[in-house]
Amino acid sequence: MDTSLDCSGNHLREDLCNSEIVRTMDTSLDCSDNHLREDLCNSESPNTDKENREGLLAEYNHWKKQQDTADHRKSFFLVEKLDATDTKMELQRLLEELSTKQENMAEEKLDKSNQFKRESEKLKMVNLELQKQIQELKKTLKKEEHVLEDMKKELQVENKLPRKNINFKSGEAHEDAESFPDISYKYFVTINGGAILQSGQTFVTFEDSEVAKTIIKKGNYKLDFEGTSVKVTAKPINFNRTTQFEINMNLSKKRLCVHYLPVELSDEYLRDRLELTFYKPSIGGGEIEGVQFDRSRNLAFIDFRQSGVVERLVKQKHFEFSADNALHQITVEPHLDIKLNKLQMFTGKSLKSVLLDGLKGVEETEDDIQDIVQIFFQKTTNGGGEVEHILHSHNRKRVAEFEPDLN
Repeated sequence: MDTSLDCSGNHLREDLCNSEIVRTMDTSLDCSDNHLREDLCNSESPNTDKENREGLLAEYNHWKKQQDTADHRKSFFLVEKLDATDTKMELQRLLEELSTKQENMAEEKLDKSNQFKRESEKLKMVNLELQKQIQELKKTLKKEEHVLEDMKKELQVENKLPRKNINFKSGEAHEDAESFPDISYKYFVTINGGAILQSGQTFVTFEDSEVAKTIIKKGNYKLDFEGTSVKVTAKPINFNRTTQFEINMNLSKKRLCVHYLPVELSDEYLRDRLELTFYKPSIGGGEIEGVQFDRSRNLAFIDFRQSGVVERLVKQKHFEFSADNALHQITVEPHLDIKLNKLQMFTGKSLKSVLLDGLKGVEETEDDIQDIVQIFFQKTTNGGGEVEHILHSHNRKRVAEFEPDLN
């Protein structure tokens, strides 16, 4: 744009120079015209001949033509000057518009930059707040995980069944397989809450609950160890939550459980394919009474009319069948029905046990401490009696498990 303005300025200078030339030329032509007129007037005298008049007239016409040409060029230069002035004004207007637009763009850029900084600071604050929330949630999650682990430990089942000797005897074979019932099993589970021994505590269990009651009633005792005496306090033992429930299991001899069913097939179509597959005697199948589905677990249950079919099929375990031009693989197993009944959760205390607290600062080993405590509380002079079990925690935590009296 600056180059265009420079060019326009050069054109204007040329126009001004040309206009000066035109003025000079006009002045010269005016003077020549005046001289010609004077010469023509003088040629009218008797002494001027005809040839002089014609020569002067020709010269007059020549200069007249030069004046007309100069006038034409003058008009042309004036028009050019006006056009250059208009162009200059238009360029100045465009320059002002561009300058204004540039200023607006600079202001807009500054506003956007400030807005970006504000949003960036806001996002930083939000991020910090979210980080704090994440840390708090992690702490809460950790606490909940500890609570869950404690609950798992409380509900964890570790029940040892009593050992029994079973004698198998051969009997008469039943010709009718229908006479064999399903295999059922029932057992009762007790999950003891137990109690936790802290450092310096001892559990003492007596054979007689009255002895424990007497020990707790007296409360304070003084035990003598090598080089020191320790005062202990007798307290009752309160257990954590104890859970009891009954589990009933039934292993069906006529119902087969089928896994990994094709989810894209409808129940009716799948029922037909399963009946056609497991009806075949060649794979150990038999007559089918009905088929049921559990789509939430993607399972099917096939009920056969005869016993023994399920036993034959589960030996093979894996089967295939075709549907919609595709080969599908399924797995079978006997149907095991498990039910939980008679759930009970309660807390309690041991009537025969006593908690001794305060056995600290003793250098003897746990076994030696247990022997000394047992001897002390077996003496009737100390209000004691026959000790059934004793457990001491020296410098650690120990878990004491008790078997509840279910009678």
